[in-house]
Amino acid sequence: MSNAADPLGLVGARVLVAGATGLVGGAVVRAFAAAGAEVVVHGRDEKAAGALADRVAAEHGVRAHPVTADLAAPEGPQALRAGLDAAGVDRLDVLVNCVTGYDGRPRPAAALTAEEFRALLDTDLVAVFRLVTAALPLLAAAGRSRVVLLSSLAGVRGRPAAAHLCSVKAAVAGLTLALAHDLAGEGVRVNCVAPGPVQEPGTPHSGPLGPGIVPTTPDEVAGCVLALASDLSAPVNGHLQVVNGGRP
Repeated sequence: MSNAADPLGLVGARVLVAGATGLVGGAVVRAFAAAGAEVVVHGRDEKAAGALADRVAAEHGVRAHPVTADLAAPEGPQALRAGLDAAGVDRLDVLVNCVTGYDGRPRPAAALTAEEFRALLDTDLVAVFRLVTAALPLLAAAGRSRVVLLSSLAGVRGRPAAAHLCSVKAAVAGLTLALAHDLAGEGVRVNCVAPGPVQEPGTPHSGPLGPGIVPTTPDEVAGCVLALASDLSAPVNGHLQVVNGGRP
């Protein structure tokens, strides 16, 4: 339960951030570490994951464990569990998935191959399902845990030249609803954040933006993730939070 000294209820919480070495994932790790959480920093690159873990541990005085696994590979979830076991992580209070295989390159539907579509489906949906189910024993062991998945504004509003992204991210929102129902009895809340274009402050966007779409910074997305993972959102389950730069 949160208190005046810990209003988010995250001090000492054990948090796994999958895809932590990406733009949004790194911001999410830093936000949880700043809130006093113990963080597991997952990435496919051992050096990058280790460097980020060392940095947040030094800056915030928290424990940080780098874990390496390719979650899109069949053995990925087992490799992740082995890394968690090696780090002595026997429970998870929070699981955040920031893994994505989307490369940002526009592909009109007529030019999009089935192989490209399936590759994103495997990385951004199937691997997410396998990640959550592999982590479920650790989430249930916490007794009261939270899962936050990342979808995209593209899965809510659509986007030209991105049929695979729109379809897969809409499916992540559906997976959130299903998991919220199925895992509620385990004490696990499941919610979803759907950001629009994300870029660092002062960085020009690489392409045109649709009406009402404003870029969001990684730290702003991380703030929304933190809110859904905190005690402040204890009554919230099965929610899709659109992050749209403040535009309706």
